[in-house]
Amino acid sequence: MSCLLPNSSPLRSIILALTIAFAGAAFNAEAKAKKNGAPKAEARQAVMSTNPALQAFIVGMQEKHGFEAEALTQIFDGQRPDPRVIRIMAPAPAQLTPNWAAYRSRFVNTRRIDRGVQFWQTYASDIARAEQQFGVPAEIIVAIIGVETEYGRNMGSFSVLNALATIGFYGERRREFFQAELEQYLLLARENQLDLAGTRGSFAGAMGIPQFMPSSQRRWGVDFDGDGRIDLRHSPTDAIGSVGNFLKSHGWITGQVAVVNVQPPSPFPEAFEKVDIKPGISMNAFQEAGFSFQSNLPSNTPATLVTLSTPNEPNRYWLGLQNYYVITRYNRSAAYAMSVIELGAAIRDAYSQSMSFNANNVSSSE
Repeated sequence: MSCLLPNSSPLRSIILALTIAFAGAAFNAEAKAKKNGAPKAEARQAVMSTNPALQAFIVGMQEKHGFEAEALTQIFDGQRPDPRVIRIMAPAPAQLTPNWAAYRSRFVNTRRIDRGVQFWQTYASDIARAEQQFGVPAEIIVAIIGVETEYGRNMGSFSVLNALATIGFYGERRREFFQAELEQYLLLARENQLDLAGTRGSFAGAMGIPQFMPSSQRRWGVDFDGDGRIDLRHSPTDAIGSVGNFLKSHGWITGQVAVVNVQPPSPFPEAFEKVDIKPGISMNAFQEAGFSFQSNLPSNTPATLVTLSTPNEPNRYWLGLQNYYVITRYNRSAAYAMSVIELGAAIRDAYSQSMSFNANNVSSSE
């Protein structure tokens, strides 16, 4: 997510595969390295501390936050830009479109559902406390953790320090964003006594069980287990509370659904072909335009149209409400948000069945 990061965790493996498959067309390493002011050989081999922009960054960290410039320089003496990270972060070919059925099957499947139930059972009291405190349904918290890292099993193998510095000073896009995240990471490491060069995460610097970017952890991470520190890598309880806090802080409406199933009229209204990801059209306006749906919400409730496609199949449509939008603050992808929603519903049903089964067994044995 890598929270608050475009193309974050659920898209990572897809982006990697697509980028490699279309490497010749999508990425000319030498030309782009020169465009960014770094020859190809330098991007591969140069010690980061020799980069003038990074040298200026180190001076800034000393002036703004009291870091020792010499100590930071020595750390970056041991770092070289990672060409794998640059490749992964390269834009995907424009002609490729998401395949909803394939995307969904990666995250809404028996393995993640079963492990989600196990995770919920193991941390039931913490999840219930987070649901009560933040007003976010238990299944949404569990599903986000399931989509992000499969409940802590896949937290990433890249050096967070190196990944952020590689993108921030050698990448093709959003350098300022990742330089800011590198700044936040250095502060986070100092505050939490992290192994600065050894901490691992995603290729984009997202960390821990919920895959928070450094700025997200510093702003929305919570010490939910009460041990005096925020540890999103080793404490599932902290991860549970932090996900709940993130969603609440971004405007989660307790008790409101995230999406409503909808059928569009035929022909499809041109005015609704492209809508903003943020809900801004009243449900009444959709109804007047011929969209068919069932809802008890007020007619002036803001909504947006969520459209996902699968080759050779009809498009799927939903009305996305405020809570849908909040999930996209974690990852700005409609497919991501719908995977979280549908995985959460599946986990909730399976968890309820397991609880009923256990209750019946207890009754039978008495």
